[in-house]
Amino acid sequence: MTLPRRHDVAAVGALLLLWIAVWAPRLQGPIDLRWDASTYYVLGTSLAEGRGYRLLNEPGQIQAVQYPPFVPLLVAAHERALGTSDVLTVAWRLRLCYFVLSGLYLLAAYGLARALLEPAYALLVAATTGLSFYGFLYLSDALYAEIPFGLLSLLFLLCHRRSERPAFAVATGVFGAAAYLCRTAGLGLLAAWVLESVGRRRFRQAVLRGAAAAAPVLAWWVYVHHVTHADTYRHPAYPYQRAAWYYTNVTYGENSWFVDPFQPELGRTSSANLGGRVARNLAAIPRALGESAWIPVNSELYVLDKLERVAHMPLPKDARTLASSALKVCLVLIGLGAVIGAVSVARSGEWFLSLYFAVTIGMIVLTPWPSQFWRYLAPLVPLTMIFLVTALRQADRSIRSRGGALARTAASAVVTIPLATMLLVQVFIAGSFLRTLLPVSWYDRAGREHPYRLLTYEPVWHALDPALEWVRGHAPADAIVATSVPQLAYLRTGRKTVLPPLEPDPDAAARLLDSVPVSYVLVDRLGLPGISERYAAPVVARQPDGWRLAFTSPDGRARVYERLR
Repeated sequence: MTLPRRHDVAAVGALLLLWIAVWAPRLQGPIDLRWDASTYYVLGTSLAEGRGYRLLNEPGQIQAVQYPPFVPLLVAAHERALGTSDVLTVAWRLRLCYFVLSGLYLLAAYGLARALLEPAYALLVAATTGLSFYGFLYLSDALYAEIPFGLLSLLFLLCHRRSERPAFAVATGVFGAAAYLCRTAGLGLLAAWVLESVGRRRFRQAVLRGAAAAAPVLAWWVYVHHVTHADTYRHPAYPYQRAAWYYTNVTYGENSWFVDPFQPELGRTSSANLGGRVARNLAAIPRALGESAWIPVNSELYVLDKLERVAHMPLPKDARTLASSALKVCLVLIGLGAVIGAVSVARSGEWFLSLYFAVTIGMIVLTPWPSQFWRYLAPLVPLTMIFLVTALRQADRSIRSRGGALARTAASAVVTIPLATMLLVQVFIAGSFLRTLLPVSWYDRAGREHPYRLLTYEPVWHALDPALEWVRGHAPADAIVATSVPQLAYLRTGRKTVLPPLEPDPDAAARLLDSVPVSYVLVDRLGLPGISERYAAPVVARQPDGWRLAFTSPDGRARVYERLR
């Protein structure tokens, strides 16, 4: 018993060193508040101030119905404890909070892997999780739900393994409920929990688990039903405030029926076409599993650029194309290996982990956001790696069974080469990003600039910093701004903000902007999902007499237009 314990202590020590290493360069400044993160922050401020669960940036401060409240409650707790909603103060403390949560997440990942694997392999699972760009580094840098959700999910799975004891059975239900209230994807945990009892023919247990699982689901459903059937929902502050494509203002169910929610003009997915969506998404899952667990697609371009600088010579275009194809093949192989490993684990008797894995993937393939699959699969990264290691070790045993020195050498290579390569590439990419954090400029209420750095903050984002500060300093207090990042713009300007109407006809979009009425339009070049470029820019271009170019960022990547009439 002494030797395994000593190995576990060494493995945990190495994991803690890795955790500190990937966090040390980025422990300063506010946590990243872009996209969903700013929405969580706005909702948390509303809760902290006793206004209810409301989008304070919206005219009328409407009640939110899309995001479950766990992360906003986390924000609210910080604001109440600190006695302020000032972003520079609270968001920095939230970064420290995510620092702690992410460390617990890695320890939980090791604990789950250790239940199935030896210490060295369990450490490898946790280390690759901690070095995964999309599965850990990027998500721990932002106020997203994935890190808290991933931790709650792993705690659920760890307690579930001991659920024959009443205390752990209760803890399993509590962590499952919290996971659901953190992300709707927690439904996969709860569904697998109930299905396991049914599969084992423990029907009384299935009823008890079903009742426990139903409690948070019904509580959220009752709240959403109350809001969506209220008169204020049917008669919003402006005509498109509750449009099905206005993703932060409606439910996932309503928004997800579009072929592409960011291009609603493509129409809705019919029940007859749902099978096609599922088939396309299933085909995309293996690569998405590899991308979330290892490195993003197009990472080879980053690596090749680094090599070109070191070698002081350009690489041929054919070499870049070959590297891109090779990376995509590797990502698919990682995903397929994980699926094979999931089957193997299920056959060994640990089929609950595989059931949860399958149920979650089954939920994901129903959605219309394949570009976001890496994010939806991120909480599964520890399982993905456990399953991949299991598949490789199964191949090892199969080859060794043939006997002979050559077979033993080949078997060792089957396990060692893929895992060592994955880890080395992750170390290189993580190290490169952590050495070159990108600058951000945040301005306080007195207009003083507070520079800091984030893991990702490309020039197109940096261009928004002075544009939003111009709005804060020049727009009247009652102005309404249309922007592709309404919640972030509200936090930085204090002005009411809305999403530009996702209407391809500029004249129709202009009428919708008039109905708000919008005083300023912020045009950016953020790229995907392309809201500003596709829907806002054509409006001001079509009506040059109605809008005045009031501000352009120094690099020209962000422009603020002011209404003239």
